[in-house]
Amino acid sequence: MENAPNLDRKNFHALTRLDENRAKCQLALKAGVFYDTVSNVTIWGNHSTTQVPDFVNAKIDGKKAVEVIGDDAWLEEEFTPTIQTRGGALIKKWGRSSAASTAVSIADAIKSLVTPTPEGDWFSTAVSTDGNPYGIAEGIVFSMPCRSKGDGSYEIVEGLEINDWLREKIKASEEELTKEADCVSHLTGKLGGACELQGAGTDTMLPGEN
Repeated sequence: MENAPNLDRKNFHALTRLDENRAKCQLALKAGVFYDTVSNVTIWGNHSTTQVPDFVNAKIDGKKAVEVIGDDAWLEEEFTPTIQTRGGALIKKWGRSSAASTAVSIADAIKSLVTPTPEGDWFSTAVSTDGNPYGIAEGIVFSMPCRSKGDGSYEIVEGLEINDWLREKIKASEEELTKEADCVSHLTGKLGGACELQGAGTDTMLPGEN
């Protein structure tokens, strides 16, 4: 974005729709319902293992997912890491990436921008944080809940519930992205950035990389 100042920053997206689709599928399987009854799912943050699949605001058949499922331990300790590491798990199992699922998610992402978002729902896409309503550091690309009028643009959905658990996870992803931005600051015309050296045991891979 910094190297294309004549382009609207709202034209830049990073794909997190595949992660959203996976999260909806896992919630549907757990609840024993059809996939299309799951709505209001957000992927917050980076497209990495710090991404945050938001079950707090998710709905199943119009009801809060946490109430329908009734198992906070599963949501926090199984569902969340499953979505965070799903890409890598599939590559490990099949020896290749989920190209077909990725293609579907790209089509879903474009459709969400050129089709009016259903009333009360939203979709996930990583966009510029400039002016965002959640206090996330500006100047990075961060996945958030968005809606569209179907004109190719979007607005960030305000007012989602952010509990302590969700806030902590979102902050961790924000910090990771901020550090990544510092690492490439010399490419974006910013001064003073530096890479923080990671420990030998730190996993910095994107989902699916190995």
